Formats: sequence, structure tokens, C-alpha cells
Amino acid sequence: MFDKEYSFRGSHAAKVIKMTASFDQKNNKIFARNFDVYLFAPIVGFMYGRDAPLDRENNEKTDIFPDILIREKNDLMFNYRLIMLLDKEYEPDFDERINKAFRYYGSPKAQPDEERYDSYVRGGVDVLYEKIMEGAKNSDDYLKNLFDFMEEFDERYNSNVSTDSILNLCNLARS
Repeated sequence: MFDKEYSFRGSHAAKVIKMTASFDQKNNKIFARNFDVYLFAPIVGFMYGRDAPLDRENNEKTDIFPDILIREKNDLMFNYRLIMLLDKEYEPDFDERINKAFRYYGSPKAQPDEERYDSYVRGGVDVLYEKIMEGAKNSDDYLKNLFDFMEEFDERYNSNVSTDSILNLCNLARS
């Protein structure tokens, strides 16, 4: 999954292109590269409970080349495994979530899991675009939206994932 070119398509490609473009005269950007969006988006999509189908309505496309994905595979695998372990809605059985995170990856059995992950990537792109880009007209707007989003994300993260829930998950894994 993380060893070949990845392409954002359709409306998601258009959003990624805008999020990686300069928004002012000083060449400031929300994200430096497509890869930065790809690394952050699945976590945002999962945390916000947003997924999105593949959009093929237009021919817009933007890529992440395999050399970047291969070089950053450890971080991508961490995100993938984390989501597979935490996604109780998708897979209620804890042991099966462990299998999805560690055993099935790369096999034909993982195809639905990989599609689920990609749907979180697309959902995360939608959330990032809505929260940061929409309604922004100038540099101050982009920075305010980014700050507001980071603050909101911090509140969501701290309220949704407690130290106790992490400890419980670790204790389940040991037994």
C-alpha cells in the first residue's frame, strides 16, 4: 500500500492542490507537500468520524511519488495500524483489529481495510479543507482558521482519547 505512487483524485485532488499552494505573497502554505496532507489526513478523518468515497467526477489528480512513501513508510504504517486498532465501529472484535493492524496488511484479505484507511484519508482532506481553507480571503483568515482548527483538534483529541483508555488497550493486548 505504501510502496507505490498514491494519487489524490477529483475534488480531493483539487483540495490538496489548494492546501499545498501559497496563500500569500510570502509563499506561505498550509502544507508544504502532498505527502504532509496524506500523513495527517487519515488521523483527522478518523478523529472526526469522516470518510469519503473516491471521487471520479473530474480529472483532477495530484500525486505522491513512491520514493517519498517508501522513505516515510514507518510513519504511514504507524497511522494505518493505529486506525485499525482504534476503529471499533469498523471491527468490534479486539483480536480481529490486531490482525487487521499487524497480520493482514499487504495481503488480499487487507484490501477492505486499506480502502477504509483511504476513505479516512479522503474524509480528512475534506475536514482539513473545510476547517482551514473555506471562507479564508487573506493571510490573517488562513492563520485564524488554522489556529482555530488546531485548538478544536486538541480539544477533541484530549476528550476522545484518555490515558485510561490507552492503558486499557495496552492491558488487553498483554492478556
